Order: sequence, then structure tokens, then C-alpha cells
Amino acid sequence: MPLERLQLINFRSFQDKSFKFSSGTNLILGENGSGKTSVLEALNILLTGNSFRAKETKECINSHKDFYNISLIGKLRDKNLKLKVQNSLISRPSSKRTLDDLSVKKEELYFFQLVLAKNLKMIEGEPDLRREFFNELMFHVKPQTKKIHNQYQRALKQRNKCLKNKLSNSEISLWSKEVSSLGLELSLEQYDFFKVFKKEVIKHIEEVVSSGVFAFLDEVDVAFTKGWERTKKLDDSLTECLERDRAVGYTSKGPHRMDFTFKVKKKHASSNLSRGQLKILILLIFLSSSMMIKSLTNREIILLMDDLGAELDYRNLSSILQQILKTDSQIIFTGIEGEEMHKSVAKLTNFTKINL
Repeated sequence: MPLERLQLINFRSFQDKSFKFSSGTNLILGENGSGKTSVLEALNILLTGNSFRAKETKECINSHKDFYNISLIGKLRDKNLKLKVQNSLISRPSSKRTLDDLSVKKEELYFFQLVLAKNLKMIEGEPDLRREFFNELMFHVKPQTKKIHNQYQRALKQRNKCLKNKLSNSEISLWSKEVSSLGLELSLEQYDFFKVFKKEVIKHIEEVVSSGVFAFLDEVDVAFTKGWERTKKLDDSLTECLERDRAVGYTSKGPHRMDFTFKVKKKHASSNLSRGQLKILILLIFLSSSMMIKSLTNREIILLMDDLGAELDYRNLSSILQQILKTDSQIIFTGIEGEEMHKSVAKLTNFTKINL
């Protein structure tokens, strides 16, 4: 079993609270302000070292205390996993991660996906949301791309610095060549991974639709934009937009502008689906991506989802819960106490409900 037991001491609103998780699907149910999201935040800190709600994790200390301890036990690759993070008002946070009592890096843990409110705006939101999601997947499936990406970002930063400082064309051109060379290499890797991503996501959604649910996602497709004109070489595009880049102070073309767009019946999903329908699409994208990572890398998957029931009616909530229960990974999601959620889970089996 992956994550088994979580203990929170002086963390947010919890003074001393333990949670036991099953290896399948876990629902944390409670009213607004009951601490549901704080449980996911604690798991995120243990697994990544960061909070998704606060810049400094000291802010997670209970307002009446001066420290917090959070710990977790579980299984990873049939070995005993122990995670612990401590933080106080007067010292830096400390962490300990062991696998069968041997130290393990956080990068060697589970493939971990977190679905928050901001992620549910991924399709109609800013491209940065989609690129962040895409890069996280690509780096796990094709680890070599992270090195290329970092090299490209360093070259891009230098070109942008030259642009902002109004340096000569000859000085800018040195970094333009580096951006062009690394950018082409990165773009080819991006498109190569995109084809894998598209195949797996479309396949999964088509299987779901053919089962008789989410008919509004029939004929779903996804298109790739490389970040500059399709018919031009990157170095030509950088040369042509040099004066504009000088004016704005940054590089406007390149694979850092890569994007992908979902369509349904050849129309943009962002403008033709309701908020609830977009949420269903995004949740299916996360589910299919997790299954893709598991099949391609054989890593164990942890998927966390916050406030699952928001903007979903009873029918769609019940249907997406059925899809979640079909996954072969550990999932922990939160839901607001209410009639719609209770009706949706009443007839479901093979999941663990945790009431707050």
C-alpha cells in the first residue's frame, strides 16, 4: 500500500490528528474550513518540500503553537517508507525521508500529481498552466529533456538580458544562435512527447465516451503549437522579430511559447464547453496522464484532487467518480459535505471515506 498513515501535529487547524488511507481511492469529506485542503497540503510538503498555499511553510504552524510535526508511513517498491518534516518559528524546516531505514531523495519517490483549483482552469487559462503540466509529464517520461530544457532556459535568459540592456545586434546574435540551436532540439523533443501524450489521452477519453458517459466529449482532439511560425526556421523567426523583442525586452518566439489546444468537434473546448464539462475534461486528462506515466515508467502514482464536486452536477459527479475508481493508483480527493456528494458516493464501493 502506498501512503498508509499521516500524522499532523500543530499543522494548520489540526493539533494532533491521524489519517489512515487505503491503497485505492480515498475521499476526505467535510464542510468548508474543516481542513480538507490542509491534509493535501501536508502530503505535498512531505513529498515535495513545498506548500501550494504559502511561500513559507512556517505559515502552516498552528496559530496557537510555535512548531509543527508532520509524518507519513507507507510502502514504495515493497519497502517501508517513512517521511517526516518539522518546522518551527525559530528554526529552518528539517526533513527526513527513508526507505527501509536508508535515506532516499524526494525525486525517487512516487510520481505525484496535484489537482487544484488553478489546474481546473488549465484549458481556458494562461498557456503557462499547460506548459507546466506538459513539462512535468515530459521530464518523467523523457528525463533527458530536462537537461535540454534547462540549457535552453539559461540561453534564453541571457538573450533576454541583452534585449533589456539594449546591447548591440552582434552581442544579441551570439545568444540568438544559442537559443536557436537549443530551441530546435527542445522543440523536437516536445513534439515527440506530445504525440505520445495525445495518443494516450485521446484513447482514454474515447474509451470513456464509448462506455456511454460524457457524450459532450465525442470527437475530442488536441493540437500542438511549437511557439513560432510553422513554416519558418527558428533562427529566421528570431531575426525577424528582433526589433519587436528589443521593444518589449524579451524573446517572443521559441519553444518556451509552446502550447497545446483541446478541441471538441473541431471547435475550441474552452469556448464551447460549460465550466462543469471543462472540469470533466481536465480530470480525464489527469487520469489518463497518470496511467500513461505508470505504463511508460513503471513508477507508482499518487494523485491528489481538491474539491472534486465543485461545479459538477449529480450525474457528472457520479460518472467521474466511477472513472476514478477504475484507476490502478492511489487517489486522495476532497469533497464538500453536501447532498450532491452524498448521493454520488452512496452506491459506490471499494473506496475509503474520511469524515472531518
